[in-house]
Amino acid sequence: MIKKYIGDRAFYARVIAVALPIIIQNGIANFVSLLDNIMVGQVGQNPMSGVSIVNQLLFVFNLCVFGATSGAGIFTAQFHGSGDQNGIRYTFRFKLIAGTLLTAFGTGILLIWGRDLVRGYLTGEGTAEDAAAILSHARTYLLVMLWGLPAFAISNAYAGTLRETGQTLLPMIASTCAVFVNLFFNWVLIFGNLGTPKMGVRGAALATVLAQCIS
Repeated sequence: MIKKYIGDRAFYARVIAVALPIIIQNGIANFVSLLDNIMVGQVGQNPMSGVSIVNQLLFVFNLCVFGATSGAGIFTAQFHGSGDQNGIRYTFRFKLIAGTLLTAFGTGILLIWGRDLVRGYLTGEGTAEDAAAILSHARTYLLVMLWGLPAFAISNAYAGTLRETGQTLLPMIASTCAVFVNLFFNWVLIFGNLGTPKMGVRGAALATVLAQCIS
């Protein structure tokens, strides 16, 4: 009776085998943006504030892409279960189209109203000089980060489809590689190591974009 409603050991072993890589991947993916905040914080308070604000804005974009791919992913899993390869292709194409449209829409909003959105976080905070510095750092960081939005949308479409067809290990490996790429290039570009110029927030954004492309 208990096994009928709860499941046997083989069931839980399969669930853990599928779920654990997904948990690790999502944790690692969130850690990528956190790395920028931590490492830019060593440059100064204003640069870190600018990066943190932009990452909050980009988090909204990330949620939209995740929602679109997850919604289509329900059908991907159903098509995979029934062995319908054409159905999987249809849902994958939908993810790519939705990601492209969301990327274009999000890029347009952030290019046109990005400065005003950042200002919304600065109302009544600190001195006018600090607010101007944070706005400048945020703008610099944002303009570079926009180049990584297409890579983020594409990687989400692929990773989601792989997970929904039971292939959870490859997305986890890709996210792990992205973390190490981001960490290395943050160290190189933010602080000007290995003979490179010290780029600060621009270097942090460039490192994140490279990590997204590698992923």
